[in-house]
Amino acid sequence: MILIHLITKNFDDAIEMVDILTKEKLILNAVISKEVIVRKEKEGKMVSEDRVLVMGKTKGLLFDSIDKRIRALYPNNMPVLYSVPITHMDWEQADYLVKHTARV
Repeated sequence: MILIHLITKNFDDAIEMVDILTKEKLILNAVISKEVIVRKEKEGKMVSEDRVLVMGKTKGLLFDSIDKRIRALYPNNMPVLYSVPITHMDWEQADYLVKHTARV
């Protein structure tokens, strides 16, 4: 099991991604955090940029399908996409995730 992280500039895009990925059973559900700040170096100066973070639980084997779907939706403005492994999870919740996401 993994936790998908999508980082985008636009809240409406975050909602769209979650709705599509959930309806297509690529993620079970998602948490959307509107107030995330990315700190990075830009032109020799440190800057802060507002972002929206989406976190969704899914199966590790669905990562490539999620990547392809998001790339198809945002070919010119691909959000940051990566996953974090879930090493421990309540057994009943894990079973529910397996049963309610796409078969692999």
